[in-house]
Order: sequence, then C-alpha cells, then structure tokens
Amino acid sequence: MNLVIRNVSLCVVPVVVALVAAAAIAQTTVVGGTPEGAQMKSPVSATEESVAAGRAVFMAKCAACHGERGDGHGKGVGEYGPRPADLTRPSYTYGTADGDVFDVIKYGVEPRLAMPGWDGLISDTDVWNVVNYLRTLRGKP
Repeated sequence: MNLVIRNVSLCVVPVVVALVAAAAIAQTTVVGGTPEGAQMKSPVSATEESVAAGRAVFMAKCAACHGERGDGHGKGVGEYGPRPADLTRPSYTYGTADGDVFDVIKYGVEPRLAMPGWDGLISDTDVWNVVNYLRTLRGKP
C-alpha cells in the first residue's frame, strides 16, 4: 500500500509543480503592461538587419495566426477562439512598451488567449528582433 501511495505522489507532485509554474508565467502578462516592462530596454538595436531578422522569425513563427501583415487575419486560426491581436494598431492590450511586447512573445498570454510563449523555442535575441520588426508595423496613435 505504501508503494502505491508513493508512486501516486511521484506522479502528482510534478503535475502540481508544472501547473503552479504555468500559472506564475501566465500572471506575468498583465493587461496594460507592467512597470517592469515599461522600464525594460532592448539590448538589440533596431538596425535594418535586426528588423529583417525579426520579420523572418515573424513570418516563420507568428504569421500563421497574426497574418503576414500582422493584422490578426492569419489563416491558421479559423473561427475558433479569440482573434489574434492586430499588431498594426498603435497600442496593444498587454502593453506597447518594448519590454511588455517582449514578455508577451516570450511568455505568452495563456490561458486567457491562445498566444503561446516562445521561451526556449526561439532565442531572446530573436524575440527582440521581432519586437523591432513589430515596431515598424505599428500604426501612429
């Protein structure tokens, strides 16, 4: 009997830890952005090379949902769930500061929306390149 209880606890504990970690990450993405995001500065200058690299990553990883123009009309979404953000608008729901945009790309906004985080899947440099590219899409306020 003790062996069964120990085996169950070995399965349950990692699941609970993963759920708590996911909740903590999801909570870092705040509507309107955060003071930390507003203060975060990109270590990657918005050069032509960075913007071009960001566009390449965007087309490969983001355009299926956000659309090739970043207007939220990607073909990969269909009629399910909320429409992806229109990244051509002057401001974004989860903050428009570079640091807030970085956090949304890196950590996502799940479970509220189906925006996955790209942490561990693309480098921080590529996330900053995408931030630089998105700045070129954003409309004027």
